[in-house]
Order: sequence, then structure tokens, then C-alpha cells
Amino acid sequence: MSDYIEVPQEAVADCLEALIVAAQNGARIVIMKGGKARAYIRPANSAMTKDAYDALLALKRFPRVPGVPDEQLLAWIKEDQR
Repeated sequence: MSDYIEVPQEAVADCLEALIVAAQNGARIVIMKGGKARAYIRPANSAMTKDAYDALLALKRFPRVPGVPDEQLLAWIKEDQR
């Protein structure tokens, strides 16, 4: 079995269990509709909880500091560690 599997959306319900097993074994499952990729089935992170996911989303929304060189950020980090 290939590591890349395309499945028509209409066929997903009939082989969902096999697709989940394939994804757990490392296959990339692509659900197709009208010849275009629409969704993936991929393994879940067993350590992920709703709270952890919400925290990741909050981190992505955290304001960034534009224009500060990496060296300056590292200097600030080292200064805080003293």
C-alpha cells in the first residue's frame, strides 16, 4: 500500500476504519471531491487536549515584536536568566 492514498468523499464512509489505521501507520490520506483535495485524515496527537489546543491558538494570536533582531531577543533572554 502506498503512503499516499486518495479517496473519493463518497467512499470514505465505507472504508473509514481502514483509512484511520493507514493514517496511524504513517499514510497520508487525502479526501477528494470533484477531483480536488478537500480534507486529510491524519493521526491525532494523543497528548492534545482541548485546553492545550486552545493554548496553541492563543499563542498564535500573541502579538509579535516586529523588527527586533534575533541577537537582541537572545540578549534579553540571557539578561532575564541572571
